[in-house]
Amino acid sequence: MNPFRGLSRRSFLRGLAGTAISLPLLEAGLGRQAIAQSTPGILSADGFPKRFIYFFHPNGTQQNVFWPTAGASSKDFQLSQILSPLEGFKNKLIIPKGIELKSGAGAAGPGEPHQRGMGTVLTGHPLQTGDFVGGDGSLAGWGAGISLDQVLAQHIGENTSLGSLQLGIRADTTAPTAEVRTRLSYLGAAQPLPPQNDPKNVFDQIFSDFMTEPAELVELRERRKSVLDGVIDQFAVLNRRAGYADRQRLESHLALVRDLEQRLENDRVTGAACYAPADPGVQEPDSEDSMPDIARLQIDLLVMAFACDITRVGGLQFSNAKNHIRFPWLESLGDGHQLSHAGPSDSASFNQWVARDTWFAEQFAYLLTALDSVPEGSGSMLDNTVVLWINELSQGNTHSQVDMPFVMAGSGGGYFDTGQFLELDNVAHSDLLVSIQNAFGIESPTFGDPQFCTGPLSGITR
Repeated sequence: MNPFRGLSRRSFLRGLAGTAISLPLLEAGLGRQAIAQSTPGILSADGFPKRFIYFFHPNGTQQNVFWPTAGASSKDFQLSQILSPLEGFKNKLIIPKGIELKSGAGAAGPGEPHQRGMGTVLTGHPLQTGDFVGGDGSLAGWGAGISLDQVLAQHIGENTSLGSLQLGIRADTTAPTAEVRTRLSYLGAAQPLPPQNDPKNVFDQIFSDFMTEPAELVELRERRKSVLDGVIDQFAVLNRRAGYADRQRLESHLALVRDLEQRLENDRVTGAACYAPADPGVQEPDSEDSMPDIARLQIDLLVMAFACDITRVGGLQFSNAKNHIRFPWLESLGDGHQLSHAGPSDSASFNQWVARDTWFAEQFAYLLTALDSVPEGSGSMLDNTVVLWINELSQGNTHSQVDMPFVMAGSGGGYFDTGQFLELDNVAHSDLLVSIQNAFGIESPTFGDPQFCTGPLSGITR
């Protein structure tokens, strides 16, 4: 069943009077061409927005049933048991084996592997020092730099209503207070962004204005603008009285307020693939029984936010590095973290872990299917997106971060040469992050801490 209910063009445009949707989805190519010239790399060759999604699940994988079987060339491979749900997208994947999380190594900074993995996998920086207690008693702080998704949000999402969306599926379960093992996305050093775990809240944030009458939306927009003007006035008063350190903090907050003000002023237009999704209603996001439904709702909302150009950057975080959850719909009732620690002779735990990882692959396939169902030019939204499936470990029972189980999907508007299984020689994961930022027109040869970069990966671009 299609999760989105269609609207007549007239009704839909009436509802969009106050919704922030930006220029590149105009049918005419003039707006796209102007943006492409001013910010190279943010649009595909046929003028559609490029987008980025990270997709996370924790605690590593079972290496012997995760990696594909290689053939005579990188384009000749067979998907593994865990990755078998992705068979229909084999020609749109890049599966790189031989990537190490070098910025998460013990010698690189404080913390234990789960802490280091979460804080560095998208930032490329070792952790800060701090007092978060890891599973083995190690102490660590937050991630020490901006994450890839936020770098891209600043580059390709400057004019969208939301810079990015961080969505969670039981991402805060067993984590009553935020800490480094529960966060992936960072605005900067020690500035983590929390995932939103309730689809109802996500819907209300994104789509609540869609069916509001135009006059009400104009009034709402003016009220929002008035609030921002008031905040700016208060900043001006406080800034005259503040010391240097406080002025720095105020300027940082003021930059965020000005960004909101800018987004309120943007033109609001949409493309034909944008529909108002059905209100998901009241959910139980922390319930183990509702996890499959929550996952699909979050994916549907993210894809529609892309289709409506509300944002171009998103994340889907399943659980967190603590991962003390069960999967009753798979009859997998063990504690997730303990299952990942089981040795090779524990066949019952092995089978449960493989079933769970295969389920994650099914959710990844559902996301790719949703993206691929939106036509854009001669291809689809998936073709103009880079989707990166990540983990904080490579294998749970050894806490290894060698041969990280990463999977990429989508060509980023034709930038990447997809349909490959690459066997690399222990390269740094930061080099993969460099390659992705390059796909969006950010030409820097490093990402994160430069000592863990050697440049973009070879063999993955067209």
